[in-house]
Amino acid sequence: MDYNEELIPTTVLHWNYRGFTEFPLNQLKGEEAEVTDIYLKENLLTRLPSNIGVLEHLESLYVSGNDITELPREISKLRCLKCLDVSGNRLRRIPEEIAEARSLKFLILDENELTELPLRISELRRLRYLSVCDNKLRWLPQRPVFNYHHCEFRFWRNSNLKTLPYSLWYHMFRDQQTRCLNIGCLEAANSQNAHIRRNQCKLKLLDEDSNEIEVTVETPAQHSVVLESKFHTPPSLYELSKRLFYQMINSAVRKLNPQTYSFYSEHVRENLYNEHNNNIIDLQENFHGFKIGADKDSSNGDENGNDYKPKAKQEIHKKSTKAYFVPADVIKEYFNFLPNTLISDLSSGPISTCENLNCKKPVFDHAFYEFCLGEITLIDKTEDVLLSAVFCSKYCADFWKRSKDAIPWSLC
Repeated sequence: MDYNEELIPTTVLHWNYRGFTEFPLNQLKGEEAEVTDIYLKENLLTRLPSNIGVLEHLESLYVSGNDITELPREISKLRCLKCLDVSGNRLRRIPEEIAEARSLKFLILDENELTELPLRISELRRLRYLSVCDNKLRWLPQRPVFNYHHCEFRFWRNSNLKTLPYSLWYHMFRDQQTRCLNIGCLEAANSQNAHIRRNQCKLKLLDEDSNEIEVTVETPAQHSVVLESKFHTPPSLYELSKRLFYQMINSAVRKLNPQTYSFYSEHVRENLYNEHNNNIIDLQENFHGFKIGADKDSSNGDENGNDYKPKAKQEIHKKSTKAYFVPADVIKEYFNFLPNTLISDLSSGPISTCENLNCKKPVFDHAFYEFCLGEITLIDKTEDVLLSAVFCSKYCADFWKRSKDAIPWSLC
């Protein structure tokens, strides 16, 4: 392989059915930058290397039919990656960092052992095809893809999946003909023998013969407090603070994205640190000296990685070439003095947003639930599917129920 400084040659590696037990990165012998496509289907791989980022021009990676249990966080360094096929493996989770591979257009996760999708996957604005069939999904995010109308989303044959988020149904499947939406999933089967987990919702429905059946719906683990709207229990101050903080960060991101010439532009700083947001600077000062840092590579931090110098008072001269920005970008740059758990929550974003269109507040761990039925139009008939709706408060839940035929339920 001869390197041409003016034009990087296209190199496609066909390594299917070779019996590889390790990713053969060492066989490239310094020519990693030339590789654009790798086929490693039906081998014996158990992992992808952590230094996979050296494949800086890789556009397609096919590793279906292996024995991979997890993807490295460094998958985010593949900035040119457009197609990733890891179907037919044993993946149990997808790292949130997948959202930083922002060129991804096709993501194929079929036939794995996934129980949930990462929340940040919706940051992939160029994604056109997401397939997660034949997994063990128990719930779906409200927004698994960035653009409901330009991305095909498949999740068939996830037998533990009993309900669709109301927002996902409303924007993606309402009034649209779907060929096979509920094959192997969304089945209101009798759940009397189901293992009862914490925060499960038990609903009573009527089947086609008007017989009453019980359906048990599992809620996301992130919702540590699940309530019916008949209860009026306010969220904790911690939950309320996260909601307000995330709204403020989102506001900064919205102002930032129209002008993408500089991530560190002054109007973003003014939005985060203006005279009306002195509480943010106070927050930094209160965390001064705490051993809870997140950036362990910081040259200004201590041995625990804590940055003692408030970022608001630092001069930042960096420039960014990102096409668009997300809350995780702001968190990483301006708020790395926060506890790691809070950084993770804010970077990933809320598991839900309030379904009341007049509210839309983020909902992290304190959720009010309601359920209803929605119609799905198939080729030859129309079927009802169970929809779940999440709210930030009893008021919003009651407001939504005024125009819906809500299904009674109780907490297991």
